[in-house]
Amino acid sequence: MAKQQDKDWRQSVIEMSPRMEATTEQATGGFTPATAADFGPVTFHGDRTPYDPAVLLDGRPLDKWTWIDQRHADLFSQIPTFEQEQEVRLETLGYKNRIGDLTRHQSEGGFGLPQDAPQVRAERKKLERAEKELARVTELKETRTVRSTATGQLRQSVNDWVLRGIPTDCVLDVVSDAPVAELLKKNETLSDGVERYRLRQRECDADAHRVRSQQWPVSVGEADAVDLIARRGDAGRPNLENAIEHGQPISFATTRLSGLVHNVDARGAIAFIESEDAIGLICWLFGPELLKKISGGFREIADGDALDERQRAEMLATISADRLAAERAECSLIWAAAERGEILDFRADTTPMCAIGVALRTVPRAEPSGTSYGHAWDLAGGRQR
Repeated sequence: MAKQQDKDWRQSVIEMSPRMEATTEQATGGFTPATAADFGPVTFHGDRTPYDPAVLLDGRPLDKWTWIDQRHADLFSQIPTFEQEQEVRLETLGYKNRIGDLTRHQSEGGFGLPQDAPQVRAERKKLERAEKELARVTELKETRTVRSTATGQLRQSVNDWVLRGIPTDCVLDVVSDAPVAELLKKNETLSDGVERYRLRQRECDADAHRVRSQQWPVSVGEADAVDLIARRGDAGRPNLENAIEHGQPISFATTRLSGLVHNVDARGAIAFIESEDAIGLICWLFGPELLKKISGGFREIADGDALDERQRAEMLATISADRLAAERAECSLIWAAAERGEILDFRADTTPMCAIGVALRTVPRAEPSGTSYGHAWDLAGGRQR
């Protein structure tokens, strides 16, 4: 009986095989085998932010940015390399060693020549020339490194500002350079004009520091004192309600104090204690007296030149506008010198929008476009829109 069942099972599998092959052929009839070209590299763009400021600039600002970029490349290429400096240094050392060999006594392996020997004088002349050349190369490397570093810092700040520093609701407007005749005084050179405007910027910085350092009005300090004493006095008042409502003892307000523990091995250990709020109790008891003393102390140290918040904002805005105008004038003179073939270096901390001649203009935000067409479905009716 078992053998008959096994025979029937095998026969059913054999009869099923042609049908399975036909089904497989129908399922894979539209499949196209992959070719070698399908296995090429896949480019993934994870960040859509441009990495080249030239993509976002145009016209005169783009020309200025290109000039700054090329100026940095030129200055960097003009810096003497380490190999050049080391070659001159080794040449100088070689002449020193040669002079030492010529003047060293014969018993020490030298030639024993006097200092005024022709061979020694000839080597000394070579040494003097090599030392002058080494000093020239060293000074040239230091000077050009400073100039290249300053230009590189300006280039980097301009790149960062153009790529990541412009607000999303602002656009760039081109600011034309002012005529040289309007920026220079009589018989003043371009370099002198640049230094004059840089001095003006330093004066504006000093004025801004002076405004920020001015005292605040006494009324501001008195208002803060009233708020502080009222807050501490309210928190430090004794608890009297429990005494007359529940017959409990009068309790004073407590506060938590913290302090460093110095007589333990653990460095930085902190201890916390619960103590009665003595400062709050004093503010509750003698609030008017404290306010009177504080107000008198304010008037003793006041110098009469206090500025409130509105006055500070107005003065700082005026100073900032004057400094921006001076910096734009400085950059205009530098670009005028570049057009004449003269080279005047920018400061490393020059404002990027002054360096490339642009200004920010705020534009109203565009109305949202709503749902993208073809990517939403109506909940009622199931229609795509």
